[in-house]
Amino acid sequence: MEGDAGTSQLNPTDEQDVTSQDVVTTELSSEVSSEEPVAVAGEASATSADERRPTRIGRGIAVAVCAGLVVLAAAVGVGGWFAIQEHRESETIATNEAAAIKAAKDCVTASQAPDTTAMIAAQTKIIECATGAYATQASFMSGITLEAYKAANVQVQIGSMRAAVEKHNDDGSIDILVAMQVKISNSAEKDKQVGYRMRAQMAPVDGTYKVAKLDQVTS
Repeated sequence: MEGDAGTSQLNPTDEQDVTSQDVVTTELSSEVSSEEPVAVAGEASATSADERRPTRIGRGIAVAVCAGLVVLAAAVGVGGWFAIQEHRESETIATNEAAAIKAAKDCVTASQAPDTTAMIAAQTKIIECATGAYATQASFMSGITLEAYKAANVQVQIGSMRAAVEKHNDDGSIDILVAMQVKISNSAEKDKQVGYRMRAQMAPVDGTYKVAKLDQVTS
C-alpha cells in the first residue's frame, strides 16, 4: 500500500499534468493580455492624432482657396465692367467724330460753290449747317460771294478733300481740320490750282453737328 502511495506521488496522473500546464498557460496569457492593451491604446491615440491633424490643415487650405476665388471673381467682374464702359465711351467718341467730320466736309463743300447757278443752293446749305457766330457770318457773306461770282465769272472745281479731328473742346465741340485742293477759273485766269486748309469748329445742336466757326488756316 505504502509502495503504491509513494509511486502515485512520484508519478502524477495525467490529470495533474494537464492542470499544471493550464495554470502556466493561463499565467502567460494573462501577462500577454495585460501588455497588449497598452500598446494598442498608444497606437490608436497616435493614429487618431495623425488623422485629425491633416483634416484641420485641409479645411484651412480649402477656406483660403475659396476666399481667393471670391476675390479673383470680384476683380474680374469689376475689370470687365470698366472695360465695357471704356469700350462704350470709345464707340460714342468715334461715332461723334465721324458725324462731325461728315458735317464739316458738307458745309465746307457748300462754301465752294462751282458757279453762280449753284450759288443759291450752296448758300441755303451753308445757312442750314451753320450755328452761332458762323450762321450770322454766312448770311452776311452770301450776298457778297454771289456778286463776286457774277462779276468775275468764277468757276470752282474741288479736286480733293480730306478732314480729320484736330481736338475736342471743353464745351463739347470738335475742331475739324479740312484740307482741300481746288481748281479756280475766272475772267483773268483759267484752271488755277489752289490749296486750302480750313478749321471748322463743329458744335452739337439737336443731335447733329453744325459749324460754329470757320477759319482759313494760313500756317
